Amino acid sequence: MSKENLHNNQAGQGNDNSNPAVHGGSINKITILVRFQNETVPVTVNRNESISALLQQAIHGTKNNSVSKDRFQLKLGGTVLDLNKKVSDYSILEGSILVLSLTAGGGGNYKFK
Repeated sequence: MSKENLHNNQAGQGNDNSNPAVHGGSINKITILVRFQNETVPVTVNRNESISALLQQAIHGTKNNSVSKDRFQLKLGGTVLDLNKKVSDYSILEGSILVLSLTAGGGGNYKFK
């Protein structure tokens, strides 16, 4: 067995995604791409994390920490992701591209006369 195979086959568990012995380990982690304006950054998440936690990581990854989290949303295609759901509730796969954007609205207290 080569050194590379030995390194990737830790404790005989291998890379078999169907192996329940590795449930909860790195097998549940995926790297997705988050696009904000003209920048795309990789974010590694656990499939069991909430979309809210993913949003926080996306904000940090794109260095938008100065803007309140509640002003952002994540989209997969044209779907705005529900912050109360998990990553696994959506068809988010390794390499998927999510779009981070500011939410619409909040135009202030301007009153028309």
